[in-house]
Amino acid sequence: MRVLIGGEDGLAVRLAEALMAEHEVILLAPESVRGPGFDKLDVEIRWGSCSSSTTLESVNIAQVDFFIACTPVDERNLVACAAAKRLGAKSVICFLRRHDVQSSEKEAAKLAHSLGIDQVILPAERLAQEILRIVMVPGALDVEAFVGGRVRLVKKEVAEGSFIASAPLREIGVPKGVVLVLCQRDEEQFIPKGDTHFRPGDRITAIGNLKGINRMLAKYLRDPKGSDPRRATIVGGGVVGTAVANGLHAAGWSTKIIESSRKRAEQIAQTVGGLVLHGDGTDLELLESEQIGSEPVLIAVTSNDEVNLLVSLLAKQEGVPRIVTRADRATNERLFEKVGIDVVRSAQGAAIGSVCRRINRSSQELIAELEHGDLKVLRLSVAEDFMPTPLHEMRAPVFAIVGAILRGDSIIIPQGRDEIRPNDALLVLCTAEAEEETRNFFHNFTRQPDA
Repeated sequence: MRVLIGGEDGLAVRLAEALMAEHEVILLAPESVRGPGFDKLDVEIRWGSCSSSTTLESVNIAQVDFFIACTPVDERNLVACAAAKRLGAKSVICFLRRHDVQSSEKEAAKLAHSLGIDQVILPAERLAQEILRIVMVPGALDVEAFVGGRVRLVKKEVAEGSFIASAPLREIGVPKGVVLVLCQRDEEQFIPKGDTHFRPGDRITAIGNLKGINRMLAKYLRDPKGSDPRRATIVGGGVVGTAVANGLHAAGWSTKIIESSRKRAEQIAQTVGGLVLHGDGTDLELLESEQIGSEPVLIAVTSNDEVNLLVSLLAKQEGVPRIVTRADRATNERLFEKVGIDVVRSAQGAAIGSVCRRINRSSQELIAELEHGDLKVLRLSVAEDFMPTPLHEMRAPVFAIVGAILRGDSIIIPQGRDEIRPNDALLVLCTAEAEEETRNFFHNFTRQPDA
């Protein structure tokens, strides 16, 4: 497909990188940013304003399948999308980075509809929702919800003395309605089996129904030494920080925001449901005076990656057990985890993943990405002429495991003897390298006559 991206900063570059392998991509950027920064892209670069009808016509906007406006200026993006649609672009996607225009994607969608825009994306809102989803599950390192929340994925570290580490897996089992799909131990990752004996520090990923996952967290993965005080300190009172604070407050949490701008601190103090402090989150004296070490969760979400990292490292030094950090530069996401940050999330990453799933043909079955894209969750359809086959007979030759079977309105969290039947849909976890082979295996599997 032909994709035109209007934008000039890191977000536009990351979008182009994500899409250029499968599509004909054109990046339209202002003349003022011309330089070597775009040289690594295998795309056509055109110079000009994406909100100019003349410029859009010069790049044959009527022949574009997707136009994406992602400049740093929301108003320019709205004008560009409206113009692109009027000039014949088949589908237009508008990024809104501030909340000055609209306060939520739901509200923004109403505005978009009136302008003929097909989709609006608020990266800050998506990041805030992702952080809330993780923080509100005690000790979680990642949380995803599928099938309207009826299937959950949770990643959590095994604590010293937790029940799941007391014996080999075949002896302790797992709750009904749960499949353990992955264990990460240092740099190794593997699918847990009966002889697996988990160790403290292992990071386990489980898929299951709500009842099974809750029991898994409450009994098998519970930290016997830990408590679950519903308190959080948030460093950064911007769009993300205030959205997280309001979401936690609505769920009954006690929150504290530390904001470096006095004007901003005074402004948000009138709208958020927790305590707001004016101060520098990298000031160790301030953190110590606020007894940060006694806080169960610290969330660093300023708009500066380096500040977020410094805040997180100081909090870790003070003994905060759980730290969630924002890192918008792609190179920083993995780096922050390597230096010991528990959860690292990116506003840009969440938004770009959403766009790619909408546009990429190969992503039509992709419903989630984990570990910064290294792991995929696919929803694969089983053919009508498929011969019913017990799951234990379908051993994929690559790293792939079925986490759920969707059969009509029913959800089956499978064991080895459960059958896969015609017209089922499967939720499958696989590595990024094995994605295509996983698709081929489940789409083309044929049961052997003597099986």
